[in-house]
Formats: sequence, structure tokens, C-alpha cells
Amino acid sequence: PGQVVAVDPVAPAGDAAAAPTASGSPQESILGLLSNFKDTWDPYEKTDIPMFWHIPKAGGSSIKDTMGGCHRFVQATEFGVTDGHGAETEVAIVYPAVPGVADTDRSPFVNIDSTTVAGIARAKQMGFADAHLAQLVVSPFVFETNDLFTPTAKGRLFSVFRHPIERAVSMFYYIQVADWEPSYKPELKDWTMEQYATSDIVENNWMTRQLSNQLGGELTEENLNKAMEVVRTKFLVGLMSQIERTMSRVEKFFRMTYHVNPTNQEACRNRLMSGGSNSNSKNKKPFTEEDPAWALLAHQNNFDMQLYSYIEALFEEQDAFVEGIPDEFRKIDGTCCKCDPPTFPPEGFTCPQAVKNDA
Repeated sequence: PGQVVAVDPVAPAGDAAAAPTASGSPQESILGLLSNFKDTWDPYEKTDIPMFWHIPKAGGSSIKDTMGGCHRFVQATEFGVTDGHGAETEVAIVYPAVPGVADTDRSPFVNIDSTTVAGIARAKQMGFADAHLAQLVVSPFVFETNDLFTPTAKGRLFSVFRHPIERAVSMFYYIQVADWEPSYKPELKDWTMEQYATSDIVENNWMTRQLSNQLGGELTEENLNKAMEVVRTKFLVGLMSQIERTMSRVEKFFRMTYHVNPTNQEACRNRLMSGGSNSNSKNKKPFTEEDPAWALLAHQNNFDMQLYSYIEALFEEQDAFVEGIPDEFRKIDGTCCKCDPPTFPPEGFTCPQAVKNDA
């Protein structure tokens, strides 16, 4: 124990080269907490429900918004309970109004909130998963979301990861300006990066904590091993530094194609892939390994640095999961329900509604 074990990321669970999962080991027990998620190497099935773990400041908004805003998938996020839908007792697809927008082609959501523990409990009670309405679930939680799914309606975890120090620097600048966030701290505008890196505000090994299911207290190598095993066994991984390759792999893995208006959808996707949907570029000064704060942030993220290197290797190895699927799979057999005349795929498709907001 205490040793980081190199594992073959694409090996099935029974492979001898895999991380130690002897009966009753910590890894085995932690994977049991994610029993309603398929393993990464299980073949894709159409009934699988994509579950996007949204890591703050890691490029996730671009992926989420491409799937929701461009692909127009039915999403389960916090937005599904706005506009009065949080009081409903039966699970359904709804089209909440976008505040401040006069009329719009609204996107479909399921009337649950997957981003809070209370919301997840309500969704479970309403039979969310087995209704098979959501084409994408988004949550900041990992283990808590196991309750959103069932043995007959399993989820598939995927996420976008970012270098821990880049993420920490981005977070530093973000919480100075994000007055809509609970973590907003305008006083940080007067701080140096070194002050931030040695304060109790800076995150400590955030990814390792989330993925080993230990948010507080001291971490050990065992936490790192657990986090690596969870990522290897349960996550299709993406990288912010390879956002286009990540999006393309997600589309190939989940067999995503265009069905609303392919020309507009591709333009929407290109816009998000090139610009990002939640970037905060102002205020940022260049930051390199030579900066004194780099070592301080690396110390705060000693396990996350190792975990991220492992995820980078996984990203290359998981290419095997989409081997033989064409690079621009999203454009194959596209249909256009907004065209005149409209076209639809053989299995049918519910076109997003154009809804006028009441003046």
C-alpha cells in the first residue's frame, strides 16, 4: 500500500495488469459506490445516459453548451426546474423561458435539478432514469449522481480535465469578478498569486478529493490510487488543451449526429470550440513554471498533478474506444427538422419547439 500502481487504462476489469482490486480492497469498495454507471470498456448501447461531470474552470462549459445549444439534446441540469417546473411531481420534458430573451428557439430540459443533493433525491423519487427522457445529464457531483441512475438505466461518466495549476490560476482570477458565484471574493484583486497559493482559499487536490470521495482531511497515496481507478474504470476522459479532439471523441463514442439544422449546428459548434463559452481572459497575466507561485500551487496539488499526468495518458489510450468511427461522424446521416421540407431520422426525432415568450 502507498505505492502508485501503473495500470493499463483500457484494460478490462479482469486484466492482471490492472490496479490492485483484490476482494475487499479500497478500490473495489469505491467502485461499488458507482454501480449504476457502466465501465468505460463496456460496449456503447443506445440506452446509455451520458453523465457529464462538470469540473469548474476546466473548459466544461464549451462541451456542455455544444451538446445542449448546438446538438440540442434534452438536458438534465439546474435549468430544468426554473420557470416553475421545480414543483412538478411527474418527470417530463419542459422548455423553460430564457430570462431576458423575447422569443427564442428554446432548448428542451427534463424538469429535475441534477446539480444539488436535494435535486438528485427528487429526481430519483420521480423515476428520472427509467423514464429515459434525458440525452445528457450535467452535475458537479460524482458519487452523489449514482442515485440518478438505476441498474436498468445506467449512466456513462465523461468529463473534461485541465492542468491543475492552470485551473488554480483561472480560479484565482474568476472568483475576483464572478459576483454571481457563492465563492466570489473581490478582495482578491489586491492579492498576489503567492498570497492566494498560501491562503486557505486555494483548493487542495480538488480532483483527487472528489474522485476518491474524501473532501476533507489529509490525503494519502491511497486516495490517489482510488481516484486513478475511478477515472480508469468509469470515465471517458477529455482534455481542455485538446477541446476539439475531446468533443469529436464524445460525439463518436455516444454516436451523436445532427438532426435540427446541420449547417447551423456545425457553425454553432465551431463557434464554441474556437472561443469557449465561459472564458475570463481579462486580468490574466502570463504564468509559467518560473513564477514563484508555481511551486506553491504544485505543492497544494501534489496528487492532482500525478492524477492529471495519468489522465493525459488515458486520453491517448482511450482513442481505442472510437477506433474505426469516422472523425466527422457528427455529420453522417444528418437530418434537418427545421428545413422546408423537414427531414427526420428513421427512428424519429422530436424537433425543439420554437416558443414565443409572453410580452
